Amino acid sequence: MVKLLKIIYKHRWVLRAIIPSLWFCIRHLPFKQAIKVPILLYKPHLGNNSGRFVINGPVHFGMIRLGYKQVSIYPNTGIMLDNNGVIIFNGECSIGNNSYISVGNKGVITFGDNCRATTSLKIVCYHKIDIEDNVLIGWQNCLYDTDFHKLTHVKSGGVLAKSTKPGYGSIKIGHDTWIGNGCKIYKGVTVPPYSVVGADTILTKTVTDETHTLICNERKSVVKVHGVFRNASDDSIEY
Repeated sequence: MVKLLKIIYKHRWVLRAIIPSLWFCIRHLPFKQAIKVPILLYKPHLGNNSGRFVINGPVHFGMIRLGYKQVSIYPNTGIMLDNNGVIIFNGECSIGNNSYISVGNKGVITFGDNCRATTSLKIVCYHKIDIEDNVLIGWQNCLYDTDFHKLTHVKSGGVLAKSTKPGYGSIKIGHDTWIGNGCKIYKGVTVPPYSVVGADTILTKTVTDETHTLICNERKSVVKVHGVFRNASDDSIEY
């Protein structure tokens, strides 16, 4: 009995999440999926969610967990979700508290299987973001595939020229990648599989196409070390 009470207490957030989650699933998923309540929303703040939510593969209860508290030093504000485009889940996914996802009407974001973001993730997708399987995203990360504005170039004589760049571009995060705390990844960036993006790194372009690399910022983006990656089966630190 005591063991059962401990389990219930540990997962008490599910009790708060179940009613809004059931409503959300019924509204946005096919009925055969919705009745299993595969998406659990903790403290959801819902904007315009006229877009589509797609789950590929087998579905089970709580396989996608959005907004639940994982880190105590950040606000326990749940998840802000605004989807006018398409959000695709290809398996299990968890995104922690104080996170925000905004998808424009032409935006498509794909989360691979076993994609985990600890807390305070901010995603703005107005074009395309592809996060592959087994990606771990640390605290306070931002992914933006648009600048929201384009630059106008001035020719000689003060004549204005039309911008040749669209102001947006796809982002792709390769499988088995670990993105450290406080990183910002902007339009047009591809991070190869088995990469580690060091804390506080800002990526505005793809800096390498090699796998098993540590990518960090100094005065410019550089590949720090070759031949390393985060091994999910052996990544615990013993203190």
